[in-house]
Amino acid sequence: MQSVIKKSHFMLIKGRIVGNSQDINIINIYAPHSVSGKKSLWNSLKESISGGEGRWILPGDFNTVRFPEERKNSAFNRSCAIDFNEFIFLVGLEEYSMRGRSFTFQAPNSNKLSKIDRVLVCKGFSDKWPGACLRALPRIHSDHSPLILRTNCLNFGHKPFKFFNSWLEVEGFDNLVENALNSFVKSSIHSDINLMLKLKHVRGIIRRWVAEKKKKKRIRRIRLGTWRSSQTWIVLVKPGILAKKSIGSKRNV
Repeated sequence: MQSVIKKSHFMLIKGRIVGNSQDINIINIYAPHSVSGKKSLWNSLKESISGGEGRWILPGDFNTVRFPEERKNSAFNRSCAIDFNEFIFLVGLEEYSMRGRSFTFQAPNSNKLSKIDRVLVCKGFSDKWPGACLRALPRIHSDHSPLILRTNCLNFGHKPFKFFNSWLEVEGFDNLVENALNSFVKSSIHSDINLMLKLKHVRGIIRRWVAEKKKKKRIRRIRLGTWRSSQTWIVLVKPGILAKKSIGSKRNV
């Protein structure tokens, strides 16, 4: 640990991970409740990050959500979400899909749920650990769920490959499979092993195709900046500012 900087609503810890020469900056955040207070905090964080070096991790209670579906049985503050999404975009932060549950906070003695706790990281961090995973644990000793970010996500085996008949109707899919088959290079004298490797090769190409389709769909949705809330389409970002949203979260409360 190199230094610690304490402010009203965050604490910045600078240091280095053992075995890694690059600086790491962890900003532990507890955001104020007021909209103006949060906006002031975003500006302070922006200044700290832009003036620093190394990788950045921002865990904490942000006291706001990014999208309407991150609240249940409580009011969604559109202007607050716009400010938060704008801050995330301008600083270049990202977040991993959260596993374990959909919400991280339950108001005392009520059924109001929200995802106000999260972990934001810089692109350098996500590039270094693309397979990291964020998990929300059960709320036992607090009304907030503890969050655990693991860079060495536990491997429970290969994810089963699923093929959907609807893909056959997508333009260009036939050519994709045909090119995948033709691009395979035999690496064994045994025909059964070559067949296994060929199917694995095609499967890998299809998986990358699916991931790219999902990414493009997500980008189109983000650019539209529209989200359904109470049967109403709400714009969550200012013109020219794109909001990023993680996908793949399990729907456990």
